[in-house]
Amino acid sequence: EVAEYASTLPYVESAHEYKFMCSDPGQQLLIDDVKEKGLNRVVVASCSPRMHEKTFRKASQTAGINPYYFQMACIREHDSWVTEDPVKATEKAKDLVRGAVSRVIHHEMLLSGVADVNPNVLVIGGGIAGMQAALDIADAGKKVYLVEREPSLGGNMLKFDKTFPTLDCAACIGTPKLVAVGQHENIELMSYSEVENVEGFVGNFKVRVRQKARYVSVEKCTGCGDCEEDCPINIPSAYESGLTTCHAIGRSFAQAVPGAFSILRAGIPPCQAACPAGVNVVGYMTLTGLGKFDEAIAMVRERMPFAAICGRICFHPCEDICKRGQLDKPVAICYTKRFLGDNELERGVFNHPPLKEPREEKVALIGAGPAGLSAAYYLALEGYQVTIFEKLPVAGGMLAVGIPDYRLPRDILAAEIQNLLEMGITIKTGITFGKDITFKSLEDEGFKAIFIAMGLHLGRSLNVEGEDLDGVMQGVDLLRKVSLKEEFPFGEKVVVIGGGNVAVDVARTVLRFGDKEVSLVCLEARDEMPAWEREIEEALEEGIVIHNSWGPKRFIGVNGKVNGVEFKRCTAVFDESGRFNPQYDENEVMDLACDTVLVSIGQAPDMELLSSLGLEVGPGGRIVTDEETLATTRPEVFSGGDCTLGPASFVEAVAHGRQAAESIQSFLEHGGLREVKPKEGQVDPGLTEEERKRARPVERQKMPALTPDKRKGNFAEVELGFTEEMARAEGQRCLSCSVCCQCGECVRKCGPQAIDLNDHERIRELDVGSIIVATGFKIFDPTPITHYGFGRYPEVYTSLQFERLNNATGPTEGKIRTKDGRVPAKVAIIHCVGS
Repeated sequence: EVAEYASTLPYVESAHEYKFMCSDPGQQLLIDDVKEKGLNRVVVASCSPRMHEKTFRKASQTAGINPYYFQMACIREHDSWVTEDPVKATEKAKDLVRGAVSRVIHHEMLLSGVADVNPNVLVIGGGIAGMQAALDIADAGKKVYLVEREPSLGGNMLKFDKTFPTLDCAACIGTPKLVAVGQHENIELMSYSEVENVEGFVGNFKVRVRQKARYVSVEKCTGCGDCEEDCPINIPSAYESGLTTCHAIGRSFAQAVPGAFSILRAGIPPCQAACPAGVNVVGYMTLTGLGKFDEAIAMVRERMPFAAICGRICFHPCEDICKRGQLDKPVAICYTKRFLGDNELERGVFNHPPLKEPREEKVALIGAGPAGLSAAYYLALEGYQVTIFEKLPVAGGMLAVGIPDYRLPRDILAAEIQNLLEMGITIKTGITFGKDITFKSLEDEGFKAIFIAMGLHLGRSLNVEGEDLDGVMQGVDLLRKVSLKEEFPFGEKVVVIGGGNVAVDVARTVLRFGDKEVSLVCLEARDEMPAWEREIEEALEEGIVIHNSWGPKRFIGVNGKVNGVEFKRCTAVFDESGRFNPQYDENEVMDLACDTVLVSIGQAPDMELLSSLGLEVGPGGRIVTDEETLATTRPEVFSGGDCTLGPASFVEAVAHGRQAAESIQSFLEHGGLREVKPKEGQVDPGLTEEERKRARPVERQKMPALTPDKRKGNFAEVELGFTEEMARAEGQRCLSCSVCCQCGECVRKCGPQAIDLNDHERIRELDVGSIIVATGFKIFDPTPITHYGFGRYPEVYTSLQFERLNNATGPTEGKIRTKDGRVPAKVAIIHCVGS
């Protein structure tokens, strides 16, 4: 019946029923059918392929077809021997045959051949089984690659006290093998590594292994432990199953192989990843918490030369993503950075890395704003002769003429710039590019590279009826003139249009010139305003009236002078895709009487100047550059900051300056662009259960500030800064979610100079002939089994934790103790909970 059914299937030309297909007559039947009927596929439905698949493949080959055009259906072991009902067994046999026919038509020709076998062996897993396998093969004279995921060998067995059933000492069995593996000339140990991919075939495999960064040289480290003493990070010890703590740098146990220490780092923390400049936030916060302010400011300066400025005006995206914010409130990162900068300025010191030997090459920077000043700092460190050319009469760019004194006091800015001058940087003010200097004149003066870092000093227009009336002016013009102590006429009733920080700065600046009536009108709803929340709150405290969700319809004037603005209701600022696309209700209007209007809706480039550069300029008046190197269409010219990014933040401009300095250095030293380095992986921004457990509630420090009545009629700084105690308290709130914070304490302590915090993971390609998998087992997680009390009661332990308590090398030196040090009166053991 099965044979008859098979004959009806697609592609089937011949179907036979024969009781002993494996016999010589049965095989001959197969051979004759193939030859006589020109068949090119064969299916045999009989016993297990483990018994006779080779038999029928050989018969197929004898018949003249490729042996891999054969498929076997197992209707004995899989059907007749396990199905009692004959009817059901017959139907199942039909299904198995139909499946075999459907599969065999897709078979492809395979050809056998002879290949050399690679004698090298890969052993995956450095536990007791992996070590023994590696030793046996290595003793036979073969090369062995032993790959272990952890920084040292031993696996789980070395954590045990005794082994079953002989109750032998686990360490006594394991440690001699550790030593033997470490010393064997035929074994190459690849610790802290994982197999990523395997390709090839038996005898010839290509294996890709990812070696994680251990940050400590196995060759140089003496295992003295000095580095561990000063490490500020304490985390639950994985080796001790969380019964005690360990530092971010260390080794699992004294006899570990390799004996070198390693650093546990989870990756780039969310705060650092969010920072455009990539400042090591966790590092300097940790150092600040320890009171090591000089070391902390040095760490900030690796990526941010102007801590005192940044701590006042940064939009701190680091705090928005701070994992501490999932517990209570984010760490006050920005305010702490300001403290570090102010602390240094108050002491009259400027700790920067030593300048390298002076070089002959001269570099010209066009623009003394954040990008230009940042590039100058990093180029000066490398020994280049740096000159900044600035159009304004003062250095600082928008820092000097776009941010009011009450936010950024001019003495702070001047002190930061003075630090650069003391490094040998030259700043020439009142120099206009295209008029006083050109690319040609700079080349004639011997400048080998040029960095364009011009800011956006023009305001954007509204293109609304009446905008040309007398009294309608740009907010950025007000800020510039006030900063330069120039006259700027405005009346008693002032309307500021815009919802960003600049608009708020303009409104608050006007208010400081006397008893003015100041209104701020913007398209955005209150919760949509791009201005910082604290800036908005301070503006309201000072008496500024904010009108949300209104857009200007027309300016009203008499005799060419503005005396009011008509606004229309803004119903939406952005469309469904998130693009800026304001929608209005033209029928709902509002009139505001005024004698001065200050438009502050954004900044624009000087297109006439940009067009004169001879560089490619893209949409929005942005100089086109390579995203990574900031190279322009002229090989010696680089560009960054606002003229490349568009309106950007201070910290983004500083990051561009450093990026440009690196590219210029590569260009001058090697004649090419800098190599883009691989980026370290990032820490998961979600709060882990372990972080939640070890974080104790600590209230965020509140920035002291002038009361509103003390801000009137003056430009005194509103925010007064942290005290030393406040800064240290914030530093101690950091969760150190990256584990190692790269604070550098271990580097400073390491005599052999074995630590490299810039270490990175590597890829190894191995050629081996065989692979042994000895990856052990995964520790059972008892957390979900709450009914036994684990995680709810302190004295409920896992079996592995109990092993560590029993072990003479464990946290209690083999004595059974409760977590508070008491000797337990009774111990209950629950078996077979899970595995």
